[in-house]
Amino acid sequence: MTAVRVATMLPDPAATERFGVWLGQHLAPGDVVGLIGELGAGKTTLVRGIAVGLGSTDPDAVSSPTYLLVVEHPGRTPLLHADAYLPKKLEGFLEDGGLDYLLDPSAVLVVEWGQRIAKHLPERTLWIEFTMPAGGGRRLELRVQSPSHFPWLGELPKMEA
Repeated sequence: MTAVRVATMLPDPAATERFGVWLGQHLAPGDVVGLIGELGAGKTTLVRGIAVGLGSTDPDAVSSPTYLLVVEHPGRTPLLHADAYLPKKLEGFLEDGGLDYLLDPSAVLVVEWGQRIAKHLPERTLWIEFTMPAGGGRRLELRVQSPSHFPWLGELPKMEA
């Protein structure tokens, strides 16, 4: 059962990226973020913002790693950007020792379609689920098992257009 749930509304892609920057500024080496949401929900846009917040040397290089499985973005804190859209392909990678690489304590791991490999991710994972309300924008629900895992979630900024 999830101990903490908070939600925020993001009116447009620019707000989604700004929210990602805020997240990146709060994430620490060893943190894991699992993203859940349909195609086009804004997952990669959020990751681009996270890369900026982590001090990535080339945040514009962030794109969906669907066919690459994992892309490493160097910076002040390295970002490992993984994609589980093709879960069988990623499962093989994980079974061959890839999980040790992904859970690098010196990097932040963000997994798009993370729910597809949830059994491999640590309990201390920040889950972010994207939904697209009929009125537009994106609603993000953030969930963690314990408030001590990501205590700064109580300080979510309001992201306006």
